[in-house]
Amino acid sequence: MIDEAVKKKVLRKIHYGLFIATSSDGKDTASGTINWVSQVSFKPPSVMVAIKKDSFIHKVILSSKRFALNVVGKDQKDMAQTFFKGHSVENGKLGGYNIFIGEGGCPIIEDSAGAFECEVIGHLDFGGDHDVFIGKLLHVYQLQDKEPLSMMETGWYYGG
Repeated sequence: MIDEAVKKKVLRKIHYGLFIATSSDGKDTASGTINWVSQVSFKPPSVMVAIKKDSFIHKVILSSKRFALNVVGKDQKDMAQTFFKGHSVENGKLGGYNIFIGEGGCPIIEDSAGAFECEVIGHLDFGGDHDVFIGKLLHVYQLQDKEPLSMMETGWYYGG
């Protein structure tokens, strides 16, 4: 039997960065702060993300088969917090942040530390509350010269 308190404490030691996931299917645009991300392949360059099943971003990624990950910089905790709730594009901004539409059709946050757009090449629904998407990198964007923000640095917890 697993001790729940110990499980939370130990799983929360896994080091995560913070990202704003964005996607658009031509009709809907979705965004959300996520942290379960990892590179999974050099060739083709690919990443995996875990996205909560009942989220709007999950729905739009399933529809579009594309997503972008905008890297949150160390001084951008407020940005990560803004995207805890989804936002729609208004006057060329997403959640109040300037964006441009990337070559793959996803919103890219201009103030982020960098971003990459991916095409979904794998989707795993293993019965949990999140699904895993494997994305092959299509485009990368060097935006601001910022170090990435980690989950531990925020004092927030999402895991365990």
